[in-house]
Amino acid sequence: MGSVFLLFVCAAVGTFCGYLILLSYKRNYSYLDGVCAVISALKQNLSYKKDPVPVVLGGLNISNLQLKKNIQEYISFASGQSLGKEVSRGFLPQETFDSVNELFDSIGASDESTQGARLDALLSKFEKLREAAENKYKGFGGMAVKLGFLIGLAVGVLAL
Repeated sequence: MGSVFLLFVCAAVGTFCGYLILLSYKRNYSYLDGVCAVISALKQNLSYKKDPVPVVLGGLNISNLQLKKNIQEYISFASGQSLGKEVSRGFLPQETFDSVNELFDSIGASDESTQGARLDALLSKFEKLREAAENKYKGFGGMAVKLGFLIGLAVGVLAL
């Protein structure tokens, strides 16, 4: 009876660890998907409405908590409430963090046509990052959970 419980606990811990890996892949994908939505909203605003950027960013429905925080940091800077333009890194890989800072640095730094071209280039860059994150999330995420279960099961069997 005790050995079955040990086996179950080891498999559960392994599955939980795999699930945490899956969540990290999903979080990264969600962030990049949100950044692509932000850039698309900025491009649309630049072409049609021409509202102030803090109004556009503040009106977006963003689900990723790190991206919400980064947007609030930028809005604080743009409205003069903060002196620093750089956003917090959080869980972001260095390449993504540098690209996000590049995005926020480029907002309002040039005329309309140059800004539109810059947003197009950044959107292309973030779409590639998002695609790579999606492949990791869909490909390795499920495998991490299964592998975690199997490793936990193997540890449980070895402990018997």
